[in-house]
Amino acid sequence: CGKPICRKKNLDAHVRTHYKDNDAFMHACTYPGCTYKTLQEGNLKTHIGKHTGDLSHRCPECTFTTNYQGNLIRHRKVCHGYEP
Repeated sequence: CGKPICRKKNLDAHVRTHYKDNDAFMHACTYPGCTYKTLQEGNLKTHIGKHTGDLSHRCPECTFTTNYQGNLIRHRKVCHGYEP
């Protein structure tokens, strides 16, 4: 597809997105009734935090907590003028 990928591991994961039948590569949530599936194992670990209540990403400037690193970065930018 021509998308530039920096790391071999990321390239392998990206190539799987082009497979017609990628169910064999999916990581599925094991919580009862949850149908979440993803190609990347790290995304599944983050998703499971929704079920466990894991709020391991904490703002160093206030009491905000989240299970998604991206949410923390957005919070810090909006609320505290953070620039990565």
